[in-house]
Amino acid sequence: MKALLALLLSLCCWAAPAPAAELLISTGEYAPWCGEQLPEFGFVSRVVKEAFSREGVQVRFRFMPWARALEALRNGDVQASSFWFDDPAKAKEFLYSASISEHRELLFRRKDLAMPRWRKLRDLSNLRFGATRSYTYTAEFRQLMQQGALSVEEANDDKTNLLKLLAGRIELFPIDEFTGWQLLASHAFPPGARDLITTEEKAFSIHYGHLLMQRSPRNEQLMTQFNAGLAKLRADGTLDRFKLDLYRGSGTGQ
Repeated sequence: MKALLALLLSLCCWAAPAPAAELLISTGEYAPWCGEQLPEFGFVSRVVKEAFSREGVQVRFRFMPWARALEALRNGDVQASSFWFDDPAKAKEFLYSASISEHRELLFRRKDLAMPRWRKLRDLSNLRFGATRSYTYTAEFRQLMQQGALSVEEANDDKTNLLKLLAGRIELFPIDEFTGWQLLASHAFPPGARDLITTEEKAFSIHYGHLLMQRSPRNEQLMTQFNAGLAKLRADGTLDRFKLDLYRGSGTGQ
């Protein structure tokens, strides 16, 4: 009898489905959209996690510098990377999800800068721009940068670029307006730093954030699941609620 019970128990254990493996996602610091110290790792991470959860997929985020986050995806060290703006070059290499977030980038500058009138970026060729390595920006900006038509100094992160802006080492820095103002109000900057900075009214760019995966049949299935979960968040008002939390500041870590 004991042998029979042991056999039945072993069969039950053998037949039990294995728990689904976590999906490992590389990401970086870009508050309030994502950040290791932010509630629920920031707005975008919250959306990504919930969209996958609606489809029965569990995820785990690994924070690292953005350039390394992309390399981790390229090398297969992670299964996905969140989040990245529209970029034709990346779209040829990776699967892109439906849009997760909308971002309006502005040119940040010191208030005491004698700003010339301009319509195109080329009109600002006599000013020094800052840029963050591995960021997408716009095709026009990248082209002018590669041609040497714009003076651009790259740094590893947005914080460094804003510090350089305050110090006068660069004169213009394109950054998500939400992110830029929050960084300037953080403890990483001296009191009153925000009061020294203003933005150009004209938008530098409008981007949409996406989840990226390597191209494979398995990942196409996962991306379909993610997009389905994201559509559910839009349909039932969850995404709007998450946005409201963000605007109220509960998702910004402040």
